[in-house]
Amino acid sequence: MDIQIVNLADRMEYVDEVSEWFWHKWGKYQSKENMKYTTIHTAQHDRVPLTYIALSGDRLVGTIAIWTNDLRCRQDLFPWMTNLFVKKDMQDQGIDILLQNHIIKVVQKLGFTKLYLISTNDNEYYENTGWTFMETAPMVMGDMTKIYYKDL
Repeated sequence: MDIQIVNLADRMEYVDEVSEWFWHKWGKYQSKENMKYTTIHTAQHDRVPLTYIALSGDRLVGTIAIWTNDLRCRQDLFPWMTNLFVKKDMQDQGIDILLQNHIIKVVQKLGFTKLYLISTNDNEYYENTGWTFMETAPMVMGDMTKIYYKDL
Protein backbone atom coordinates (compact mmCIF):
# COMPACT_ATOMS: atom_id res chain seq x y z
CA MET A 1 0.00 0.00 0.00
CA ASP A 2 1.32 3.42 -0.97
CA ILE A 3 0.62 6.11 1.64
CA GLN A 4 1.33 9.76 0.91
CA ILE A 5 1.56 12.32 3.70
CA VAL A 6 0.72 15.81 2.49
CA ASN A 7 0.07 19.19 4.01
CA LEU A 8 -3.67 19.86 4.29
CA ALA A 9 -2.95 23.36 2.94
CA ASP A 10 -2.09 21.69 -0.38
CA ARG A 11 -5.25 19.55 -0.44
CA MET A 12 -8.01 21.79 0.92
CA GLU A 13 -10.67 19.63 -0.72
CA TYR A 14 -10.27 17.37 2.33
CA VAL A 15 -11.07 20.07 4.92
CA ASP A 16 -14.71 19.04 5.36
CA GLU A 17 -13.86 15.37 5.89
CA VAL A 18 -10.93 16.15 8.21
CA SER A 19 -12.96 18.56 10.34
CA GLU A 20 -15.81 16.04 10.54
CA TRP A 21 -13.36 13.39 11.82
CA PHE A 22 -11.91 15.83 14.35
CA TRP A 23 -15.36 16.84 15.57
CA HIS A 24 -16.48 13.22 16.06
CA LYS A 25 -13.26 12.29 17.85
CA TRP A 26 -12.52 15.44 19.90
CA GLY A 27 -15.40 17.89 19.44
CA LYS A 28 -17.18 17.16 22.70
CA TYR A 29 -17.36 20.83 23.75
CA GLN A 30 -17.54 22.66 20.43
CA SER A 31 -19.71 23.02 17.36
CA LYS A 32 -18.96 21.48 13.97
CA GLU A 33 -18.58 25.00 12.58
CA ASN A 34 -15.95 25.84 15.18
CA MET A 35 -14.06 22.64 14.40
CA LYS A 36 -14.12 23.36 10.66
CA TYR A 37 -12.96 26.94 11.21
CA THR A 38 -10.11 25.69 13.42
CA THR A 39 -9.14 23.06 10.84
CA ILE A 40 -9.06 25.63 8.04
CA HIS A 41 -6.76 27.87 10.07
CA THR A 42 -4.34 25.06 10.90
CA ALA A 43 -3.86 24.38 7.19
CA GLN A 44 -0.83 26.51 6.40
CA HIS A 45 2.80 26.20 5.33
CA ASP A 46 6.08 26.64 7.19
CA ARG A 47 4.82 27.66 10.63
CA VAL A 48 2.81 26.20 13.47
CA PRO A 49 -0.08 25.31 13.46
CA LEU A 50 0.16 22.75 10.66
CA THR A 51 -2.08 19.85 9.68
CA TYR A 52 -1.04 16.87 7.59
CA ILE A 53 -3.15 14.15 6.05
CA ALA A 54 -2.36 10.59 4.99
CA LEU A 55 -3.77 9.50 1.64
CA SER A 56 -4.04 6.09 0.06
CA GLY A 57 -4.61 7.13 -3.52
CA ASP A 58 -7.29 9.79 -3.12
CA ARG A 59 -8.74 8.21 0.03
CA LEU A 60 -8.18 10.06 3.30
CA VAL A 61 -6.87 7.51 5.81
CA GLY A 62 -5.22 9.55 8.57
CA THR A 63 -4.37 12.92 10.08
CA ILE A 64 -1.89 14.57 12.41
CA ALA A 65 -1.20 18.17 13.42
CA ILE A 66 1.23 20.45 15.20
CA TRP A 67 -0.37 23.15 17.34
CA THR A 68 0.94 25.98 19.43
CA ASN A 69 -1.06 24.63 22.36
CA ASP A 70 -3.31 21.68 23.12
CA LEU A 71 -3.67 22.17 26.88
CA ARG A 72 -4.76 25.52 28.24
CA CYS A 73 -3.10 25.08 31.66
CA ARG A 74 0.34 24.49 30.08
CA GLN A 75 0.85 27.53 27.85
CA ASP A 76 4.57 27.25 28.63
CA LEU A 77 4.97 24.08 26.54
CA PHE A 78 5.31 24.27 22.75
CA PRO A 79 4.79 22.76 20.15
CA TRP A 80 2.17 20.03 20.55
CA MET A 81 1.49 17.00 18.39
CA THR A 82 -2.27 16.56 18.16
CA ASN A 83 -5.06 15.07 16.06
CA LEU A 84 -3.29 11.77 15.37
CA PHE A 85 -6.08 9.74 13.82
CA VAL A 86 -6.09 6.74 11.48
CA LYS A 87 -9.26 5.41 9.92
CA LYS A 88 -10.37 2.24 11.70
CA ASP A 89 -10.02 -0.09 8.72
CA MET A 90 -6.46 1.19 8.13
CA GLN A 91 -5.17 0.83 11.68
CA ASP A 92 -2.38 -1.65 12.46
CA GLN A 93 -0.72 -0.88 9.12
CA GLY A 94 1.90 1.54 10.46
CA ILE A 95 0.23 4.71 9.21
CA ASP A 96 0.27 6.14 12.73
CA ILE A 97 4.06 5.75 12.88
CA LEU A 98 4.48 7.27 9.39
CA LEU A 99 2.46 10.28 10.53
CA GLN A 100 4.42 10.66 13.77
CA ASN A 101 7.76 10.37 11.97
CA HIS A 102 6.65 12.98 9.44
CA ILE A 103 5.65 15.42 12.18
CA ILE A 104 8.93 14.88 14.01
CA LYS A 105 10.89 15.78 10.85
CA VAL A 106 8.77 18.90 10.33
CA VAL A 107 9.22 20.00 13.96
CA GLN A 108 12.98 19.41 13.78
CA LYS A 109 13.17 21.41 10.54
CA LEU A 110 11.39 24.26 12.33
CA GLY A 111 14.16 24.20 14.96
CA PHE A 112 12.39 22.58 17.91
CA THR A 113 14.09 19.98 20.10
CA LYS A 114 11.07 18.73 22.06
CA LEU A 115 7.49 17.86 21.17
CA TYR A 116 4.51 17.44 23.55
CA LEU A 117 1.15 15.69 23.45
CA ILE A 118 -1.78 14.97 25.72
CA SER A 119 -3.81 11.79 25.97
CA THR A 120 -6.75 10.75 28.11
CA ASN A 121 -6.53 7.22 26.71
CA ASP A 122 -4.16 5.16 24.59
CA ASN A 123 -1.44 6.03 27.09
CA GLU A 124 0.30 2.69 26.70
CA TYR A 125 0.36 3.32 22.96
CA TYR A 126 2.40 6.50 23.35
CA GLU A 127 4.79 4.95 25.85
CA ASN A 128 5.31 2.08 23.40
CA THR A 129 6.10 4.49 20.55
CA GLY A 130 8.87 6.39 22.32
CA TRP A 131 7.04 9.08 24.26
CA THR A 132 7.94 9.85 27.88
CA PHE A 133 5.29 10.52 30.52
CA MET A 134 5.75 13.98 32.06
CA GLU A 135 2.77 14.64 34.35
CA THR A 136 -0.99 14.51 34.81
CA ALA A 137 -2.81 17.81 34.38
CA PRO A 138 -6.40 19.15 34.43
CA MET A 139 -8.24 19.99 31.25
CA VAL A 140 -10.75 22.84 30.90
CA MET A 141 -13.83 20.79 31.84
CA GLY A 142 -12.13 19.12 34.81
CA ASP A 143 -11.08 15.83 33.21
CA MET A 144 -7.49 14.82 33.80
CA THR A 145 -5.03 14.13 31.01
CA LYS A 146 -1.51 12.84 30.77
CA ILE A 147 1.22 14.96 29.21
CA TYR A 148 3.92 13.23 27.23
CA TYR A 149 7.03 14.58 25.53
CA LYS A 150 9.57 13.39 23.03
CA ASP A 151 13.13 14.69 22.78
CA LEU A 152 13.98 15.18 19.12
